[in-house]
This record gives sequence, C-alpha cells and structure tokens, in this order.
Amino acid sequence: MRSKDIKPVNTLIKSVNLYTNRMRKSRKETIKNDLSSFIQWLTISLDNKSYDENTNLENINLNIIEPFFIEQYVKLTNLKHSNQNASKKLTVARDYLNYIHTEGFTEANLGNHIRNKKGRRSGSVSLKSKVHEGDIVEISKEYHDSLEKELHVKYKERENVVIDINKAAADKDFRENAPLEAAREKQGLIESQIKTIEETLRRSVIINTKKSNKKNKIAQIGSKVTLEKENKRTKINLVASPEADVNLSKISLESPLGKAIMGKVENDHVTVSAPAGEIEYKIVKIT
Repeated sequence: MRSKDIKPVNTLIKSVNLYTNRMRKSRKETIKNDLSSFIQWLTISLDNKSYDENTNLENINLNIIEPFFIEQYVKLTNLKHSNQNASKKLTVARDYLNYIHTEGFTEANLGNHIRNKKGRRSGSVSLKSKVHEGDIVEISKEYHDSLEKELHVKYKERENVVIDINKAAADKDFRENAPLEAAREKQGLIESQIKTIEETLRRSVIINTKKSNKKNKIAQIGSKVTLEKENKRTKINLVASPEADVNLSKISLESPLGKAIMGKVENDHVTVSAPAGEIEYKIVKIT
C-alpha cells in the first residue's frame, strides 16, 4: 500500500473508538480497558519523538508508530504481568493493530511484532515446581526474600532503561548516539542480572532453618556454628552456594569446610584439607 492511500485521519484515540464501536457494549468496555495500557505506552513513547510545538498527540498519524515501540511494550508486559494476564493484554493489542492495518490506517501490520511469551514465567518459587531433583537449590528464607526484593528492583530498572532507550532512539542518528549505546549496554547488564536471579529462584526451595534436634543439634543449612581451632573461636553460617560470602562468614555447604561440618553435632571434631595441610576444628556450638 502506498503512502497516498493511507487514510488522512489516523489518530490513536479515534482508531480505538472505531475499533471498539463495532463490538457489543459489554465487550467494548472490556477491550477498551485492556487496551488502555497499550495506548498509554504508545502515547508516552511517541511523546519522546520530535514534534512541532503545536502538534497535538491525539492527532498523530498512525504510520509514525515504529515496530521498536511495539517490541518494547511486549517486553514490559511480559515482565510486569503473569503469563495469563500478559497473554491477554498482548492478544488485545495485537488484534487492534491487525484491525488498523486491515482498515488501511497503517502501511505495515504492526501486529506481527507482538508474540506472546511461551512457557511459564520464572521468578516465582514453589515446592510444587516441576524441576529435576538435581537442579534444586536449598536456600534460607532470608536469602530468598532478599533475592525477590532485588528482582523487583531490577524489574523497575529494566522499565526505566527501556524509557531511556526510547528517548535516545528518538534522535534517529544511530551512527553516533552515545546515550543509545550506553542505554543498550545497561539493558544487557540488567537482563543478565535478572536472568541469574530468576534462575536461582526457579531452582530453589526454602528450607526450614529452625528444624533441629533440641537434644542433639545437627549442623545443617542455615545453622550458625561456632568453631574452635587452637583455642581461637570463629562463628560461621552454613548456607547454600548462591548465598555464600566469606566476608560475611557465610560458608557454602559445597566448600571443604561446609562438607566437613554438615551433619555433625556439638563437640564433634572435623578435619578439613587445605593447601597448607589438614586443619582440625572442634564444633563448640550449633544454633
């Protein structure tokens, strides 16, 4: 379809009204509600483009909507909503875009840039999750909660960097666009961090660190252990590998010391192999 064939009055609001006016009243309101976030996103994205000061956003020709805006909306919708809700919102947005293309409001079918995310969205933790036993990572509730908080922060950072990319992309000069490059690099880093956290949460199960034999306390994940070596005492926490931090005295169960202590009780002696030779510890206290 040539540009001259495009209908002249192509505004966001009018196109939505034309699209929904064909529907029954009950469905019309539902679709409008489901479309509201998409239209709002387009308006925000288009607002970052350069316009004449007298331009009214409600009178924007629909052909200036770029696929990039659509793809970013898909990413944001998938990260902000559950699989089911995201699929619903994206389907409504795609149907609307298909409609305005079929009716000649846009040259390209922007609906082709919306693809629902497949598979279960990671990031939530459930003991009923279907993961292989070998993939399960036991972590403390404290660490689990800290990961979830960090994940929400990263989600917010991902939203913000998308807005930064949109603003930088509005410049149109992609050859020497330092802000755009910087924003994309930041986006890549954030995506990597999110993937790592989500994968840890997906594979994790929360262990009850309070479960221990009161008469004969056993060293287990989550235990606070006081060790004695040559009359010097050291306190450590036994943790899963993901939350290990030597600087905070959080020792991984997979480490030589962690393996030696695991399952032992107070007054037991353990020997740990180290580069300097074997080191013997006495377990003084377990809490």
